[in-house]
Amino acid sequence: MGIVDEFDHVAPRLRGKKEGTFAYFTVRDRWPKIVTSLVDQLTRKRDALIEKHGEDASADIADILEKFSRLRYEIMTDKPLINFPESGPDGKMWHDWMEELKTAVMPNDVEELTYFKGPWLFVECYLYRFIYSAFLATKKLADMDYFEDSKRKNFLDHLDQVEEGVAFLMKITAKDSPAHEMFGIHQIMKSSLWGNRADMSLTGGDDHTMFQKMSSIAASVQLKDYILIDDVNWLMVKVLAPLQANPQKLKNRRIDIVLDNAGVELCADLMMAEFFLARGFADKVVLHGKAIPWFVSDTTENDFNWTVDSLHLAGQQSAKLGEQIKKRVEKREIIYKADLFWISPHPYCDMQEKAPELYEELTTSSLVIFKGDLNYRKLVGDRDWDLNTSFKKAVRGFDPCPILALRTLKAETIAGLTDEVLNILLEKFDEDNSWMTSGEYAVCQLGGVPPIEE
Repeated sequence: MGIVDEFDHVAPRLRGKKEGTFAYFTVRDRWPKIVTSLVDQLTRKRDALIEKHGEDASADIADILEKFSRLRYEIMTDKPLINFPESGPDGKMWHDWMEELKTAVMPNDVEELTYFKGPWLFVECYLYRFIYSAFLATKKLADMDYFEDSKRKNFLDHLDQVEEGVAFLMKITAKDSPAHEMFGIHQIMKSSLWGNRADMSLTGGDDHTMFQKMSSIAASVQLKDYILIDDVNWLMVKVLAPLQANPQKLKNRRIDIVLDNAGVELCADLMMAEFFLARGFADKVVLHGKAIPWFVSDTTENDFNWTVDSLHLAGQQSAKLGEQIKKRVEKREIIYKADLFWISPHPYCDMQEKAPELYEELTTSSLVIFKGDLNYRKLVGDRDWDLNTSFKKAVRGFDPCPILALRTLKAETIAGLTDEVLNILLEKFDEDNSWMTSGEYAVCQLGGVPPIEE
C-alpha cells in the first residue's frame, strides 16, 4: 500500500503523536468518546436486545463491553494495535497491512504501530474496523448497525430542510422549467457540499442539529465566501456541458458519487443524482457507500434504502422524490454499490494496485464526485502538504476520469490553495489552523482535467 515512499519526506503523513494537532485531539478525546457512547448505547438497549434476540445476546453484550473497555484503555495509553479476533471478509488483508506497516515504520520495534504513533488515516480506519469486529464475533449481534439511531435522528431532525431542498429540485427539473443550468448546478452541488457540515464522527454521535441551522439550499447562497476553491464553473465547461450536449448520442453516460454521511447529507446527494438524470447530464448514477457501519455516520445500503423509504416523512415533494428514486433504482438508473476498498485504509492513489477492478470501473465514468472529509483525506493521502501544492500532485496519479471533491474542511490537510486565498487566511487567522478543522470552510475541487490557466 505504498507504506513508505519518497513523499514521506515531502509531505509527512498526519499522526496523532504531534501534540496540539487535530489528529492528536482526535485520538486523545474523540475516539474514547465514540467508544464510550457505544458502551452507553449497549447498556441502555441491553434489555431490548435480549428480548429481541434471546439470552445469547446477554453474553454477546458482555463480550462487546469487555472489548470496548479494553479498547478505550488501549487508545488512551497508546498501546499497539492488535489483530482482529475474526477473519471477516477483509480480516486477512488487515493482518497483512498491519504487519507490513509495523515492519516498514520501525523494523526492530513492532510496538511502533500504536494509536498515537501510527499514521492517523490507517489507525482511524483500524478503529472502526475493530468496532465492527467486536460485533461480528458475536452470535446474535453481528448484523447490528450500532450507529443507526444517530443517523436516522439526523434525518428526522431536518425534515423541513429536506422538503425545502426537494421543492427547489422539483422546480428546476420540471419539464416547463427554464434551462438555467449554471444556476441549477451551483445550487444543487453547493447544497450537497454544505450538507457535509454535519459529521457525527466529529461529535461522537451527539446531536448536532446546530451544524444545520440553515438549509443546504440557503447555505449554497449565503456561504459562497467560505468556499476556498470553487471549480464548479470549470466543471460545467469541461465535463457537464459536453455530457448534456451529447453530440454522439451516447446512452451510457455515467456519473459516480462516492457518498459520505447518511441523514440530511445523503438527501442532498440523492437530489444531486436526480438532478443529473432529470436534466440529461447522465443516463446512470452510481452511488458508492460503505459495506459496514463506518466513521459513525457514513452511508450503508440499509441507510440508503431506509432514507428513500422515509422521504415521505419530510413532505409532499419529498414523497414524490422518494417514489421517483425507487423507479430509477428499478430501471438501474440509480445503482448502489459498496466495494470493500472504501473501508480500507488505502489512499486512492493505491486503488489501481489494490482494487484494480474498481479502478477500471471508474474509468468508464464521466465524472466521480467524492463527498466529504474522509474521501478527501484519502485523495491526498492524509498528508501535511504545503497548502499551495497542486491538487494534481497531491492525488499522485489518481485519475481514472474527471474527479470532483466536495468537502467541508475537518482535518489538517488540503492542497491547491492560491496565494490570494492563503494571504486572506493568514491575515484572518495568522498561525491558527482552526479554519482547517471547523467545518466552516469548503472546497469544490476539480481534478483529472486541464487546469483553468491552460
